[in-house]
Amino acid sequence: MDTSDRHDSTLPARSHTPSSGVPARAATNFGGGSRELAVGASTMQVNPTSILRGLLRNWWKILGLWLIASLPLVYGIYTQVKPTYIAYSVIRIEPTQPELFGSSSRGDGSSSIERIIETARAALISDRVLNGAIIDPQVSGLPFIKGSLSPRTELKERLAIVNPRNTEFVHVSLESTNPEEAAAIVNAVVASYLQAQNELTEGADGLMKKSLEDYLKKMIDDKKEKVKELSTLMSKGKVDSQSLTPNQASQANTAGPAAPADGTVQDSSKARNLGDVSIEQYRKWKDRLLETQVDLFQAKALLEQRTADYQNGAEIEQLESGLRPSEEELTERIQAAFLADPAIADLRDEILTVRDRLSHVVSNARKGNDPSKRAHEARLKQLEGQHADFWAQRYPEIRAQILAELEGRPTPTNPVRDESIKSIPELRADVEALERERKAITEALAQAELETKESNSETYTARYLQAEIDSMTHDQQIVHRRLEDLKFRTDRDMVRVSLYDRAAVPRVPSSSKRIKLMAAAPMGIMALVLGIFSLLEVKAERVGDPDQLSTRVQSEVYSLPPIPMSRSPRRLGAPGDDDQIERFIQRLDHLRFAVCGDHPEVGLGRCVLISSAVGGEGKTTLAAQLAARCGHSGHSTLLIDADLRRGALSPLLDVADSKGLSDLLMNEDLNPEDLAIPVQGGTFHLLSAGTPTSDTSRVFQGRAFGMLIARLRQLYDLIIIDSPPILPVPDALIMGRWTDGVVLTSRYDVSRAPQVERARRQLDLAGIPVLGTVINGMRTSDSYYGRYSYSRPGASTTDRERPADATSAG
Repeated sequence: MDTSDRHDSTLPARSHTPSSGVPARAATNFGGGSRELAVGASTMQVNPTSILRGLLRNWWKILGLWLIASLPLVYGIYTQVKPTYIAYSVIRIEPTQPELFGSSSRGDGSSSIERIIETARAALISDRVLNGAIIDPQVSGLPFIKGSLSPRTELKERLAIVNPRNTEFVHVSLESTNPEEAAAIVNAVVASYLQAQNELTEGADGLMKKSLEDYLKKMIDDKKEKVKELSTLMSKGKVDSQSLTPNQASQANTAGPAAPADGTVQDSSKARNLGDVSIEQYRKWKDRLLETQVDLFQAKALLEQRTADYQNGAEIEQLESGLRPSEEELTERIQAAFLADPAIADLRDEILTVRDRLSHVVSNARKGNDPSKRAHEARLKQLEGQHADFWAQRYPEIRAQILAELEGRPTPTNPVRDESIKSIPELRADVEALERERKAITEALAQAELETKESNSETYTARYLQAEIDSMTHDQQIVHRRLEDLKFRTDRDMVRVSLYDRAAVPRVPSSSKRIKLMAAAPMGIMALVLGIFSLLEVKAERVGDPDQLSTRVQSEVYSLPPIPMSRSPRRLGAPGDDDQIERFIQRLDHLRFAVCGDHPEVGLGRCVLISSAVGGEGKTTLAAQLAARCGHSGHSTLLIDADLRRGALSPLLDVADSKGLSDLLMNEDLNPEDLAIPVQGGTFHLLSAGTPTSDTSRVFQGRAFGMLIARLRQLYDLIIIDSPPILPVPDALIMGRWTDGVVLTSRYDVSRAPQVERARRQLDLAGIPVLGTVINGMRTSDSYYGRYSYSRPGASTTDRERPADATSAG
């Protein structure tokens, strides 16, 4: 309960020994009536100064956490975040034919060079070019290719193709953490593009052009040989040149060859039998041979090009074969894609529904041949058949789509094969057929030549040679026209693509995030740690404002400046030393008057308990200093060390341990006056903690402590008890019932206001008055109470008593 609402809230607790007959005095009634403090709500307030002091107080923790978190993070950034390098190559694309009317005449606002460059940019990231770069021996073993699941797709995303404004240049660049790798990949891509461009320019037509050129050269050489042979034959004089003219040749085709000069009828008759048919057939065979030879050249060119493309694709497939999933994984993905089809999902739902109905019918049917059962079984069989048909139809298509996605190529929209594009086996079959046809024609021509040689007719031989020469001339014209047509098709390109600058290994990184991250990471960690500690300080609600604390604990608050520490004799007169002691004495006298008041009557000694919410808040030091000031003021003072667990007063006052409070409580025959030790020349007396005991709380539970306090009241004007903290142990609450009140102790910027408030509530529940609350070590106490020092000559603090030299103790 809250004692502030009671009429006797300012009265001390009643003594446990009524035989003493000593009335208790009001704890705070020093010439004035009792007053009640206003009850204020405990609100959390943010004080920047308090937060800063808390951070300074915990600087070593902050520094330690910062180092522990920053060092691994910086090391990880240094090892994992690497600088990137950009390697680039330059390609020049220049038109070879100027526009006749200019680009503006078309009215579309775009020039042909822009379209050409855009086409080149698209070709640089095409699958054909990237596949050629990936299988390059200098690139296929790089980590970029080996460590990628789909190197072609990733390379397409990483490559940067840029056309500087108003130029004919195209920059091909790649950013990577490995400069050698970036340069090698860029050069491989550019080389593959140039090769693809040349193959696209020439292609099968280029191969056929070369074959026709070689064939034309061979025909010219053969024609020269035939002309030479005919000239040799005619130089013998046995063949009339008039008989080889076209008119005569045509006549010879109808009437037979002319008679030879020697008049041999047998030779002329044999020549006439062979001439008309053999020469005409020979010319037809020669035309057919030329047509077959040209078709064979074209078929071989297509076969060679298709074989090269297939080999490149096979190398890419072999390179990426290890990256494909297993057949089980592929089947699972196909099943998942198949079941994702809404139509299939509806069909499966219907199958499950029919199965459920069939199970219900089977469980309720009385006969094995129930009509409903047979109907459901038939329906289920029909649905399962539809499901199997769908699976058989969709499986190849879904498999092709998934494989296309895994390989990074476009998904085929129409899986039907294009019959206009022949496969390699089909092209090879065409070549073999043309080879057989050419061989048959060649054999027929060879047979005709054999017949010519067997005829022994020089005139027929001459006519045969002339026909062969005429056929060669005609064939040369045909091949020449075909060759000129191919040259026109292959040499009509509008642009010339050339390598302007090869990619070199970059030496300077294009961007280095490592340094920035290594600098930002510690700063971020420091900000995070400071934020956490600041939040903890705000949540802790440290004691700092006397007015706020007074409102929360509902008692008067006394602020004491930092306690003067012991100094060497040569520094006792240092500047500021006397002023610090004087301020401390002034604040301590305020507390002394509030606790001691006037000299009490004989036998009416006051008993005050000094405690705190938790340990380490300076209650022991405060009790010693307060006892010293009360003794200097003329009060007979007894300081009792009731903290039997620690007993810190004897070491603090440099007094040897001896029998004390615990011995008096356990042995009533002992005289307290014999155990009291005079301190500071008899200024006050100390009753030490005494012999350590294991069960401290049981020692204070009986009536012995109350009887001892009643006896000591008759011997001393003021009894100051240093007790353990309130929240950890109940000793202070047990002893407080035999005292006139409690002085709560807290430490400036260290103690937590909620803990002090909780200690006050426990005192209220125990019915123990709170005489006041002390804030130890408040450096800004002058701003609350002001300063008032000596200014008359001859008056100084050195003429008065100094406080007891002591360090802060719990």
